[in-house]
Amino acid sequence: MKRRPERGILTIAFDDGYLAAYKHAVGYLDKLNMKSTIAVSFSFMGKRLENRPVVGKKELRACIEAGHEIASHGLTHTNLLKLSRENSEEAFIEIAGSKKDIRHSLRSSPDSFVFPYIKRNYSRGLLLETKRHYKSARITSSEPCFNKIPLKSPFPVAGFAVRKEHSFSYLNRLVDHAEKNNLWLIEVLHLVSDRNTPSARRPKPYRYFTHIDDFRKHIDYIVSKKITVLPQKAVVARYFRAA
Repeated sequence: MKRRPERGILTIAFDDGYLAAYKHAVGYLDKLNMKSTIAVSFSFMGKRLENRPVVGKKELRACIEAGHEIASHGLTHTNLLKLSRENSEEAFIEIAGSKKDIRHSLRSSPDSFVFPYIKRNYSRGLLLETKRHYKSARITSSEPCFNKIPLKSPFPVAGFAVRKEHSFSYLNRLVDHAEKNNLWLIEVLHLVSDRNTPSARRPKPYRYFTHIDDFRKHIDYIVSKKITVLPQKAVVARYFRAA
């Protein structure tokens, strides 16, 4: 039986696995016993992505021990739709291979796949491939979006990419909407820190930056609400049952 939430659901997600987000955001969630979903591309673990340090095995294993979910973000953080048009086999390797390598490296098998980039970068064939290896797949939108509960299908669910112009009060209103209407909101954060940095291919302040002060104010607001906070895999396990 598919269960219905009483007060809406929130998933706090960190894409790309930036070390700054681990230090400034995940640690704060740990103090509040909140669990998140952290999406990492295997090839960048312990290295740098867009000139920013990425968490390594040590940090990711600590996240797993603390109850956070580690999701696959592909092998090389490439646009899978574009790659599939050029070489579908390579695109499928990005999906299946990343799960295998994360499982071997972290001794924990990811249940969720997160498509890289913030645009429509998936196809029916790619979704079918994720369905072969994972229990859900997430895409990411530049506009606020909400998933209905119970889930008709977890392939795909949609998350909202938080940008630097989004204040904590704006995010609070999205939480209110999810709570009031019993919806699932996935907030996708990237760089959470006390300062912004430019990207390698875009020498301008990073669009997907959240100041740590705003993040903490937003989390404190969430604590004051009755909305349920769960990682992606936990929501799928609780609110989706295949026919």
